[in-house]
Amino acid sequence: MEVLLTLTPQHINKIKHGLLAIMAFLLMSIYCPSWAEVTIEKLTEDVLVFDQGENRGLLIIGNKGIAVIDPLNQQVVIELNRFIAKNYKQRVTHVVYTHSHWDRITGGEVFKKQGAKFIANKECRLFLSGNHNPNVVEPDVYFDRTYVIELGNQTIELSYFGPSHGECLIAVQIQPARLLFIADLLNTKGPSFPNDPTLPYLRPATLISVLSAIEKLAETNDINSFIGGQSLANILGSIETISEQREFWQLVQSTAEEAEKNGNVDLNNFIAMGKIDLEPFQKFHNYNQEDLSNILRRYTSFLNMGR
Repeated sequence: MEVLLTLTPQHINKIKHGLLAIMAFLLMSIYCPSWAEVTIEKLTEDVLVFDQGENRGLLIIGNKGIAVIDPLNQQVVIELNRFIAKNYKQRVTHVVYTHSHWDRITGGEVFKKQGAKFIANKECRLFLSGNHNPNVVEPDVYFDRTYVIELGNQTIELSYFGPSHGECLIAVQIQPARLLFIADLLNTKGPSFPNDPTLPYLRPATLISVLSAIEKLAETNDINSFIGGQSLANILGSIETISEQREFWQLVQSTAEEAEKNGNVDLNNFIAMGKIDLEPFQKFHNYNQEDLSNILRRYTSFLNMGR
């Protein structure tokens, strides 16, 4: 009988890799945000949230224009453009980037062609100026501490208080709805452990002061609720979550500092977990002792570098 095909170990490896790639594709089609349906929901008559996958952005509808807060990606922008054309006479006049991470800010070219002004904090310039991602529209405006957008009957105030989640995250205040939008820094479920215990985006040196400043902003403007940037959580969270999340990070910092003071940190910045009190951490959402060990290690490393 003639042998039509001989499989060498190299062929078998290629087949294995191909099957793994197919499996990864199928898994992505289930879990990856870029494949998810876009949903749009009214929070108030003039404030709408749009979700896709794990991410959430905002539409602010004014009688003199519409603002998009974080366009997310091209698929979302196409759906938003259709929705706006069908339901409103106004056009998109402003697109705001809450920070520089690509998972929230690609795909805005449609709105750019319609004449929208793109806005981000000046600390984002390092990451967005001359950006190699062609799907990220570079901002027209890089503001310093505050920037106000007037849409007629709606006012949006952008505030920057320092590095927190990355270098340039801003708070978005919406009036007269008395709402704050805080992307990726807070969970509307309540004070929580971070999703990634390696803290790749966190800036501990200024994080607590940023949260304190957001607290003050909310108190000054009589704001009781905030909108989170994660679509898997509730749309609205209590403003008290801000102070409670600050208390979480203060506890992390004081625990790390005390461990160093008592000689409980090794050369690789691992803390002797058996020598610290875990009980105060257990009240926070997503508590996990292994995650806490990694958080404390990363926090100690960052603080020792002045970050």
